[in-house]
Amino acid sequence: MLLDLDQSERAMHLLVIGGSPDHLGGVEAFCERSGIALGRLGGYKITYLASGNAFMNFSRLPKLLAGLRHLWSYRQKQVDCVWVQYASLPDLIYAAIAKLAGFHVVVTPHLGSNWRSQESRLLRLISKTLLRFADRIALISPTQELEIALPRSVPRSPIRNFLPSGILESPVVDTSTRPRELQLVHSGRLSEGKGTFLFVEVCALLKKAGTPFFARITGAADEQTMEQLHGAIAHHALEDQIAVMGRVTEEQLFELLRGSDVLVHLSRIDSYPLIVLESLANSVFPVCMELAGARDMTETYDGAIVTVADAAHETAELLTTHPVSDLRRRAANVSKAVRTDYSWDNCARALDEALRADMR
Repeated sequence: MLLDLDQSERAMHLLVIGGSPDHLGGVEAFCERSGIALGRLGGYKITYLASGNAFMNFSRLPKLLAGLRHLWSYRQKQVDCVWVQYASLPDLIYAAIAKLAGFHVVVTPHLGSNWRSQESRLLRLISKTLLRFADRIALISPTQELEIALPRSVPRSPIRNFLPSGILESPVVDTSTRPRELQLVHSGRLSEGKGTFLFVEVCALLKKAGTPFFARITGAADEQTMEQLHGAIAHHALEDQIAVMGRVTEEQLFELLRGSDVLVHLSRIDSYPLIVLESLANSVFPVCMELAGARDMTETYDGAIVTVADAAHETAELLTTHPVSDLRRRAANVSKAVRTDYSWDNCARALDEALRADMR
């Protein structure tokens, strides 16, 4: 797919590799938003090549080989830079082939220490070896330096993730219009690893403590997980206090965040959860599991970190001992800072500097 973002005769031809047209998630949104932002900045002609490695297995091997052949065919075209999105180990094969084809290669990891490619010594070694084919590594989070096995020989550049434009362009939230009782939200792919069932436990503890609240859960899940979720809610008699909304549109999610006080994100598998920044931009106080990326966000702006060992009880204790008004005030105080830091202009300039760093 070619994005018509050619702004001048001397525009940089950037080939972006990553994501999948069959699995629209964080990487795909990042590619789309960064492409639009670079287009606004000017000086780019952008081509997008989906890698389709989100759920890689042997049955997808022919698709991987076809993608690599497609990449190799670009040798006949004038490509100035290949920018690879590293979300799974096969993505780095694209980086290696691109370098062997003679391209300038920049890699951006979309993972952390809890991803499969970083969990074993062998896979970390393979990852580190393949990353040596990159000319530069553009890191979304400074914590990735600690979480990912990176080769010392490859220079790094800091870049930023792109928040949805709908959040950045919307008015700053007036928290005084929210209901008096505590408004909770949990959003993402619904699963054990994402903390969905821990969220139900938190709600059960709040009910036991007599804390008035209403909670909303958004996100998709397979049929079995959804049945287990409704079963857990019924087990704690929380049907009147938790609404399971399923998959929602981006606009519906923004509206939901604007009316929420606290995001409970007790995920064990998110390296750099964008939903935390989206919440802070909407004056929503985040409570997160102890992971490097989430800790970096909450220390930079505001929020709370709970331990893996006792996440539900620590979250419930926080919410029962801190007045709702205090949490609203703290989140509102940093909303403008998040919106400024993550404006698309700022993010595009940082990305532009990383992509052109070795071409000056």
